[in-house]
Amino acid sequence: MLPRMSPPVRWIVILFSVIVVYLYYSDISKTLLRRNKDAHTYLGELEYVKLLLKSKNVGSDIEYASRTIRYIPDAAERKSITTVHETLFPQLFTKISLSEKTALPASKLLDLHVKQSPRLDEIDATSLLFGVSTTFERFHDARTSPVNEWSRWLTDGNGKSNGAGLVLALLNSSTSDIEFATQQLATAGINATVIPSNVELDMPGRYVDLVNMLYHHPTKNLRKWFVLIDDDTFFPYMHELQRTLSVYNPSLPYYIGTFTERMDWMLSNHAPYAYGGGGIFMSLPTMKQISEAPCLKKNEDGTYFLNADQGDRLLYNCIHEYTNIRLTHLPLLHQLDQFGDPSGFYESGRQPLSLHHYKSWHRFSPEPSHLVSDACGEDCFLQRFRFADEYILTNGYSLAHYPHGMNFDPELMEHTFDAGDKNNVDLEETVFSYAFGQLRPDLTKTGQKKSWELIGARREGPGRVKQVYFLHKGDDRWRSEGEIPSDLDSVVVLNWVP
Repeated sequence: MLPRMSPPVRWIVILFSVIVVYLYYSDISKTLLRRNKDAHTYLGELEYVKLLLKSKNVGSDIEYASRTIRYIPDAAERKSITTVHETLFPQLFTKISLSEKTALPASKLLDLHVKQSPRLDEIDATSLLFGVSTTFERFHDARTSPVNEWSRWLTDGNGKSNGAGLVLALLNSSTSDIEFATQQLATAGINATVIPSNVELDMPGRYVDLVNMLYHHPTKNLRKWFVLIDDDTFFPYMHELQRTLSVYNPSLPYYIGTFTERMDWMLSNHAPYAYGGGGIFMSLPTMKQISEAPCLKKNEDGTYFLNADQGDRLLYNCIHEYTNIRLTHLPLLHQLDQFGDPSGFYESGRQPLSLHHYKSWHRFSPEPSHLVSDACGEDCFLQRFRFADEYILTNGYSLAHYPHGMNFDPELMEHTFDAGDKNNVDLEETVFSYAFGQLRPDLTKTGQKKSWELIGARREGPGRVKQVYFLHKGDDRWRSEGEIPSDLDSVVVLNWVP
């Protein structure tokens, strides 16, 4: 018979037991979530490719090509396009039936030289504190939830924070919603403070109110830069971002950002303000001045004294009215205010410090695309390689083939996107010229370009990533008028190894 315990001892034992159980199941929960997220890792190569193709309703018969790419980090620079004096596919494509295969055909080794750059687990982002305002519905909905994308630039890629902080203000959220969001972000490894939004404020007010939240955050003295973002803002190059910011002295008042790419909108707005989707970076002295200014003052009719219906415009009006601070333009940040096919931008060879609108105005999946940076480093994401057999790989985005050769300047961005008014030829030709320079003609429907798009990627060990690119046989974007379509879907597998 066990000895009887006094009440204080009994409560200590109970409390200790609860803590042990909580920690045990919390650890299991995190492990299960990580396993679920990385479930594809445990599939064989053939089964993994089958699973990806099943999601595209692809049958067993395909044409297939693959290459194993050994990246060598000794290049002096990251060029807009790197010329490779070898063919990408010396074996060409072969017709295979997946249902009859026990393994995919082996691929030959190809060496590619890249600039050495850090992987996610080599980046310290402690200098940055981000603030975002959204609704719990958007945060929770699988179609709009930003957690997977945030984990690519707010963590080390292995479930631990990279030092950056996040303040998430949720509208229409209950106490349980706040707890849910806090736990989900913690499980992802994101160092976040989750708080309910002020329900008395409208959208512009909630946006500017983020300044006060960041300025009064307990970690503010650890930070150099305070950043307002949208929930669909993505930073693919966190090391390069901080290196770019290092030329500015954070002890001075700075308001750093980018304009819209739409020249017509800039002119109609009559104000050179930073657009929030690209990220707005401010130093602590700037945050102090804004937090002390009456930015949210209203007229008797309920409108803002500073007259703005958007958060980033209200922030600009406040800075312009109550301080002497002016915008420092950083065009490497991107608002991405264009519609339609975004491939011209992503395939341009540029190194954009921020991306935006990838779940609304256009479609792009940053998480699997960015995974290749876990192999060859952040700089090789979206890096272009031109091969001797007229292929251009935009790493993590697409593989394009030019069967009739490249009779164009690849340094010019392809005009695949639009301004929303295709009947206005003059507008479409000029509206993006300030941001992107002269654009070259779109090659869709010409038969001069065929493009395989990334449909999946996974890590296969330290410094190893597998990518799967896909071209649908019924995709008429890549056929000229009267051209006979292929009778097979096409798959390319690239294996990145050290």
